[in-house]
Amino acid sequence: MPLTNLAVAEEALSLSPVKRADLAKLLIQSIESDGRSDAEVSSELKRRLDDLLAGRDSGLNFEHVFGCPA
Repeated sequence: MPLTNLAVAEEALSLSPVKRADLAKLLIQSIESDGRSDAEVSSELKRRLDDLLAGRDSGLNFEHVFGCPA
């Protein structure tokens, strides 16, 4: 069954105030533009992948990203 805007709103409103604030921030961030073109984003992603593959950037491990042991 597809979710309707009303169903999503009812579900969101059932969250605690802190969780609703977190959701609001996430929704706002999802519609804000960072001003870069697709070509600029692609270029940066390629550079970052090249850095990872070449060992110039070690990346982050699972524990660092998620705050818990793998």
